[in-house]
Amino acid sequence: MRYLQVQEIRCKHLLHRTNASFAEWTLNPYIGCGFGCSYCYVPVLRAKRGQEGADTWGNWVQVKVNAPDVIRREMLDVPRDAHILIGSATDAWQPIEKRYCVSRGVLYELSFYPNKVTILTRSPLLIRDIDLLKRFEQVSVHISVPTVDEKVRRVFEPYAPSVAGRIRLTHRLLEAGIRATWAWCPFLPGVENTSEQIRRYVQTAAQAGVREIWVGRINYWSFLEERYRALLRKYRAQAGWIPHLLLREETEQLVREECEKSGIVCRI
Repeated sequence: MRYLQVQEIRCKHLLHRTNASFAEWTLNPYIGCGFGCSYCYVPVLRAKRGQEGADTWGNWVQVKVNAPDVIRREMLDVPRDAHILIGSATDAWQPIEKRYCVSRGVLYELSFYPNKVTILTRSPLLIRDIDLLKRFEQVSVHISVPTVDEKVRRVFEPYAPSVAGRIRLTHRLLEAGIRATWAWCPFLPGVENTSEQIRRYVQTAAQAGVREIWVGRINYWSFLEERYRALLRKYRAQAGWIPHLLLREETEQLVREECEKSGIVCRI
């Protein structure tokens, strides 16, 4: 556990247009994220824009306390066929959400509309809101699972939920009839690109009931490389050995082969 500076703010807008291929609108009920994952691209973007807080990412969170009221107003002008993405720059179900419930409030407001909603999260706290998710006509949850190795998780994202917690979230969503996929994002180079890790990951996903996996690389590698390599050295020192690493083409081929064996759709 670490100290987290929390600031309550009021926002004028919550929905933001995006040029992404997977959604027309994004929304983030928080600025900042208590999980503070080492590979997160958001602090890089903040630094490039000259915004504060990039160097202390993970130690502070701003809560948009009026988010439910704002989304209620903004949805009046959003086309009913527009796709909305929750959690593009924060985890909307990070620990502070247990106290403030702003993401739950936003979900409640969105549940009155037929819009397709996609949630990006790694937090089992979302289990609390399955009752609201069931009200949606079109909703899916992409669960971020960069590794199924708890030792790796403790090095690269020590303040994020355990692997077991994310598997529990997967089970509960699927049991409720809610579409849930895994995001092998980012794919951790030097760690996950071994035959052992790939087979273990896909087998774990299959056992959890996952039928679709998205694989993605680390964004803004040039900015994150130095920190990443330091953590990689830490992990290898703890592991006590350097595994045989697969080349990129070998990695992608094995991922596809293992997913096909398990009946999982693989998107790289």
